[in-house]
Amino acid sequence: MRFRRVRRESGEALHAGILADLRRVIAKHGWAVRNVMPDDEANEVGFSYTIGLTALGHPEVIILGMPWKSAHEFLNLIGDEVRRGGRYQPGTVTGELSDEDAPVVFIQALETDRLTAVEQVYGRVDALQMIWPDSTGRLPWQAGYRNGPAVQPLLGPLPV
Repeated sequence: MRFRRVRRESGEALHAGILADLRRVIAKHGWAVRNVMPDDEANEVGFSYTIGLTALGHPEVIILGMPWKSAHEFLNLIGDEVRRGGRYQPGTVTGELSDEDAPVVFIQALETDRLTAVEQVYGRVDALQMIWPDSTGRLPWQAGYRNGPAVQPLLGPLPV
């Protein structure tokens, strides 16, 4: 799939041409990935998210703070798995996408204002956030986590 990066995404409506392009990608592949670069002046973190998993009966997925190429690859792996019938839900912990020693975790994304394209395509947003570990395999809520809280802001409650 193509990589699409944008500089900043707010709650504003996306241009009709962008939406048409996203719909073409979704029709061809089942989902699209939107990569939004950080706004350094506003001290914001970059993020990437899916558009299209909703039509497959699954929440969209957002990843914050990860380099966009890596996030794009993770989201495509997730999309492939969902297309094959796989499902993720809040609290899912899996090493299938990464490494058993450094699993990723999914949480319910309650703050969904960043997913502008999803809102415009589907009229609603149901999303999960994929939480990724630091270089030592620790997650943001674990002791010894090496990345600061601003690297990967959490958009919902911690898994139980």
